[in-house]
Amino acid sequence: MNNYATIFRNWFGYAALITLVCILVYVTVQQSFRLSANDPQVQMAQDAAIAIDKGMDPKSLPATQTGIEISQGLSPYVMVYDASGNVVAGSAALNGKPLKIPQGVIDFIRKNGRDAASWQPEPGVRQAMVGVSTTKGNYIVVSGRSLGPTEERIERLGEQVAFGWVMSLIGMLLIAYLQWLMARKPQAM
Repeated sequence: MNNYATIFRNWFGYAALITLVCILVYVTVQQSFRLSANDPQVQMAQDAAIAIDKGMDPKSLPATQTGIEISQGLSPYVMVYDASGNVVAGSAALNGKPLKIPQGVIDFIRKNGRDAASWQPEPGVRQAMVGVSTTKGNYIVVSGRSLGPTEERIERLGEQVAFGWVMSLIGMLLIAYLQWLMARKPQAM
């Protein structure tokens, strides 16, 4: 049998296993990064909805007072909408205009109580958004923040996993070659 074919055959099984492990590591850690990007928004939206349920005026919520242009800022923000999707409170904006969440999203949150999603209102502006309905469903609280830092972390993760994958494949190829060399040497008694 061809020497290279023998080396490749010995290496291929390891290469497939290494590839599978690298894919699993990447997907698991990537999902962990993305899901953790929602953590502050879950707290902010839930706390604001509870305060409204207890009688606080949505316009007096401290979280709705911070103005942020979402195409530039990284800070989390809170917006409060009525059941028709009109902005009641909040000062986050996109290109100087108040954030307008699609009515279908407002309806979904009102019906199901909560939703979390990535939102891209325009190219280059990606947000991790969490929406919570008040108990009576008369207000929808939406909190969001930029996915920029999280996506940078995920990109670095991809580079690190790719580097580890390539180095592991090269290392396993070297091991397969050394195994082939050792098998060729006559055994001394």
